[in-house]
Amino acid sequence: MENKLWYLKRSRLFERASEDTVSNCEHFFVQKMVPAKTTIFDQGDDARIVYLVKSGKVKIAHLTEDGKEVLISVLGPGDLFGEEVIFNEKNLERTTVARCLEPTLLCMARAEDIFAMVSRHPVLALNIAKYLREQRDDALAIVEEVAYLKVQERLIRLLERLAQEHGVREEHGTRLDLYLTHAEIASLIGSTRETVTLHLSNLVKDGFLHMAGKSMVLAR
Repeated sequence: MENKLWYLKRSRLFERASEDTVSNCEHFFVQKMVPAKTTIFDQGDDARIVYLVKSGKVKIAHLTEDGKEVLISVLGPGDLFGEEVIFNEKNLERTTVARCLEPTLLCMARAEDIFAMVSRHPVLALNIAKYLREQRDDALAIVEEVAYLKVQERLIRLLERLAQEHGVREEHGTRLDLYLTHAEIASLIGSTRETVTLHLSNLVKDGFLHMAGKSMVLAR
């Protein structure tokens, strides 16, 4: 495992934090390598831990009453999740499922320890507030897209966002360095698996993307 302090300095939680601040907080975190397809927490679990993604990818999803899994987001290095417990005094239950898409190295800390860090170091509170605001803005943007854009336009915007967040530049374009099922893509844009499959096929025909095994490569 790489140096924990080196990673913490590059996480969203410690943006703009001083060396001393990161060093003073480092001992609160433990590292853990989690295998692919492992469920980190399930819907209904007690919420007591906050997680930072060091390497790998984690998907956050919600289970509907009829058991359907709706994908909410895919997180990568530097992101944090489980942060909803930090500012709550009462015990909470998880309202989402967190699962590793690939082998993932996590840094974990108890919610009460994160709260203590935030209380002593205002820059950390600002970072969390900024992160929550970005999540809200992303959610509002998706709602607006569902309301006003056609499915293919929503699909293109999603693929472009994923290319920015999880893309790897190659000779013929940008490869999405993650695998999502058509059903998961559909849940991200408010559509159906069948419709997504049709529009992905059209985008391949139009030359917007091509398939490399299970990976999608955007030509742009």
